[in-house]
Amino acid sequence: MNPTNLNSKGNALDLLQENGYTNFLPLANSEKVLKEIGEQPLVEGIEDHLVEFSEAMRTVSKVLRQAAEGKASAQAEATEWKRKYEMERERSLQLEHKVLPSVDHKGNCNEQKVGNPMPETAEKSQRCCGENGICSHEVLRDREKDSYSNVQTKLTKKASFKLQWCSKGKKDDQHKHDIVSFEKGNITTAARSSKQISLKWESPPQTVLILAKPNSTSVKILCAEMVRWLKEKRKLNIYVEPRVRTELLSESSYYNFVQTWKDDKEIWRLHEIVDLVVTLGGDGTVLWAASKFKGPVPPIVPFSLGSLGFMTPFYSERYRECLKSILEGPISITLRHRLQCHVVRDAASEFENEGPILVLNEVTVDRGISSFLTNLDCYCDNSFVTCVQGDGLILSTTSGSTAYSLAAGGSMVHPQVPGILFTPICPHSLSFRPLILPEHVTLRIQVPLNSRGNAWASFDGKDRKQLAPGDALVCSMAAWPVPTACQGDSTSDFLNSIHDGLHWNLRKTQSFDGPQES
Repeated sequence: MNPTNLNSKGNALDLLQENGYTNFLPLANSEKVLKEIGEQPLVEGIEDHLVEFSEAMRTVSKVLRQAAEGKASAQAEATEWKRKYEMERERSLQLEHKVLPSVDHKGNCNEQKVGNPMPETAEKSQRCCGENGICSHEVLRDREKDSYSNVQTKLTKKASFKLQWCSKGKKDDQHKHDIVSFEKGNITTAARSSKQISLKWESPPQTVLILAKPNSTSVKILCAEMVRWLKEKRKLNIYVEPRVRTELLSESSYYNFVQTWKDDKEIWRLHEIVDLVVTLGGDGTVLWAASKFKGPVPPIVPFSLGSLGFMTPFYSERYRECLKSILEGPISITLRHRLQCHVVRDAASEFENEGPILVLNEVTVDRGISSFLTNLDCYCDNSFVTCVQGDGLILSTTSGSTAYSLAAGGSMVHPQVPGILFTPICPHSLSFRPLILPEHVTLRIQVPLNSRGNAWASFDGKDRKQLAPGDALVCSMAAWPVPTACQGDSTSDFLNSIHDGLHWNLRKTQSFDGPQES
């Protein structure tokens, strides 16, 4: 054998040992070394086994890249769970500090918790929800924390509430869930119920955030009138955006009591003091309101002042009656799930992880201004799904099923169905039909290295990011849904929205005096 070839092979092995196997350097450095080795030109007369070795190096490089992407996804998920654990631990410590001794009528010393009493039905409801998948008291119930330093004297604590399943049947069936029976080897569903979610205030709301659509005279007038009514009649603390506060003060110094925020740090803490959010606009205003909350979202009351509203069931003409009913409770709500997205960069030195980015409607990956088809490799829980060749791909929530996904041929889905819609945009295939995937999966959309051009990702129609060959988008269901108040219940509001907004299945009724069967 040629000594030169042996030396080349020995140098390659030395490089591998120095870059990740004996010293445990980062995967990105190992992949870089392997890529350099695999791309070296072959020496004339090289042995066949060295050709196989070169191909093996390229395979290992690809595996290391996939491992790094999986590591980034796992780190993001671990960070989210750690944050939830620490929040729950902090809340438990706060409850322990609030235990005070009390003496009953017999002279015995008992422990009594300071705060709002929790009825037995509420405890059963929370325990029931926790055992059957929604964990609504953990998802929506905020911790009691101090407010901003400049309003601590005004606000004592945030209003608390509980969620429970509601049924239209008997009271005995109020907390009934689907039960699977395995009697005699047969799998049957033993019981079903109408799962409408009801919110009941345990303490009265104190602070309301009003978000208004810009550049609208009618919205501006309604906002000023609503702020005055909430302050004078309901004695509530009012928060608005800085732009809206400036507009109100330009009209009258009366609105000097209205509060706002100064920077992003205060925006991130809004959920700690805001009990209720009121939106004045269309679905876009609801999306804007949801984007203000990166964690828990207070209940949102959306008033329809836009062109098309699938999430805005309330009418502004009766805002006093609507808000009075909602502030007193209980109210039906719809839990609208969000997607959590991360962008994983395929850099030469390290893998960049951008995120998380939360979307309420959809995340879209398209070809942008490029004239070439997009080529997107799609994976579901690390299992290959398909390669999208077309204009792009839409990953949508069920709330976004009536938006861009609908225009691309996707199905309309009830917003409370937990799932992710997988809808292609103009695929160059006759057999590429949309999919609906379960909510627990993690999707990875990757631009292959041999792609002719870049792809572009947009999140709820904004914040576009370029995806170069090798970059990937990782999406999963977020832990914090968006609760929106219902005019009736979640099902009737959904059906009314597609009837009124889309004129769904509207046609003339067939004449009854035509030919009939004999």
